[in-house]
Amino acid sequence: MNFGFRLGWKRGGLPWIPKALSTLRPATSPRLSAIRLEFAGSSVVDRPIETMMEDTGNDFLRTADEVARIDREFEGAVNFTVVPDWKVGVVLDTLNVRFRLQC
Repeated sequence: MNFGFRLGWKRGGLPWIPKALSTLRPATSPRLSAIRLEFAGSSVVDRPIETMMEDTGNDFLRTADEVARIDREFEGAVNFTVVPDWKVGVVLDTLNVRFRLQC
């Protein structure tokens, strides 16, 4: 079983990633094998990075925590792919958010 999340900023969907990830547990998702987190910020070309950090910082931190939890609870059996676009990459670096598993 694979999960993929691709978000554009106009939809404001980022808060749903940690909520969705928090439902994934070995007992309820035993066949989970891969998760792809793709942060697509193409719709915010004119949006300042500072605004993005204010709006999304906590969501990125919660997402990183859920990624680490899933890796622990599934004993490293889930393959994570984290794909930030350049602007999201800057936000992650500025907030010092590290997804421990990146491809």
